[in-house]
Amino acid sequence: MADADRTTDADALIDGLRTRRSGHNFDPDADIDDDTLTELIRDATLAPSSYNLQPWEFVAVQDDDRLAELAEIAYDQQHIVDAGTAILVAGHTDPKTADRVFEEWVDAGRFDAETGAELKSQTVASYESDQAGRDYAIRNASLAAQNLLLSAHARGLTATPMSGFDFEAAAEFAGLPADTVPVVLIAVGPSGGEEPDRLPRRSVDEVLHRESM
Repeated sequence: MADADRTTDADALIDGLRTRRSGHNFDPDADIDDDTLTELIRDATLAPSSYNLQPWEFVAVQDDDRLAELAEIAYDQQHIVDAGTAILVAGHTDPKTADRVFEEWVDAGRFDAETGAELKSQTVASYESDQAGRDYAIRNASLAAQNLLLSAHARGLTATPMSGFDFEAAAEFAGLPADTVPVVLIAVGPSGGEEPDRLPRRSVDEVLHRESM
């Protein structure tokens, strides 16, 4: 890639990072199509994850009655209905993709079979406590959720993440298995118009600590 092209791509990426924001104004008469939904999820799955376990699932809700029910679970946040699409991002609390993923590592020549088996054993062991499993689920699925938000912004869509919902009810609503927990709910759809100005952000000087806090 030429330096000029690389600079242009970097500028576009940084601009996307800095202009993305959570929106609540959706066009209730417009929806995203299935191809767009597929691409949003494809981009989400490119997020990094611990040992590339990709411990995430995405439950897309677009049926009007289901959206209304989900809005109730999210404490009556009407923009879920207006958006036309809600995506529940969930994370695995168990390393159930480990066999496949570590086999792929070995097949790719990243390490030999013996090393792969040792690393897989260590990784599986790190999930043993309930707290560790939940932490892995939340950390990794959150990275995927951010990718989804950036992809929506790049496509001219409005998207807003929500953690304000009944997690147990959402898990039951989405039919999540016991080893998968809801992490974040994202409403996404065509914009309904202007949003209020962005609220102030904490400055770099306030949040950056060098060497220690």
